[in-house]
Amino acid sequence: MTTAIITRIKAYRQRLGHPEKANPWGFADDSIETLSLKTYAALIYPFHKRLVEELAEPGVRISIHLCGNAQRHFVFLRDHLNVRSIDTGFPIDHGMARRELGTDVELIGGPAVPLLRWGTPQQVREETMRVLQSGVMEGGKFILREGNNLAPATPLENLWTMYETAKEYGRYS
Repeated sequence: MTTAIITRIKAYRQRLGHPEKANPWGFADDSIETLSLKTYAALIYPFHKRLVEELAEPGVRISIHLCGNAQRHFVFLRDHLNVRSIDTGFPIDHGMARRELGTDVELIGGPAVPLLRWGTPQQVREETMRVLQSGVMEGGKFILREGNNLAPATPLENLWTMYETAKEYGRYS
């Protein structure tokens, strides 16, 4: 499967006149949240490493989208694949992620999708404030958005509440 993915991406790049290797480059893995770090390192990391080696310029900044609670993998991904941008799922501890990763890694995330979909505006406001005040903003490189993907029929009032709360509490000094 990895060979087929690499072949397909390279063919698209060639057809579109793009370089064979990208700078920057990113990918997603919506399943590693189901694995222990030990299992990921032994069974999946070699394939991720091959994707990065074949599709990204050496040393390039890698971004990754991860669904669910994949926080236990963040430091490994930073250290072994040069991941410098993580589009997080939920639930994660944003402040702990910042402390573990330092200020070099961009974090993208925020309130969990179910809260935005079914919570009240007040709950959304409180959770948005909690995320923003968790320490995740230290050093910059934090982008507030829903914590993974927006659910269908999410009330616009809740999105507006998150946005307004971010304007109030989400400014870098």
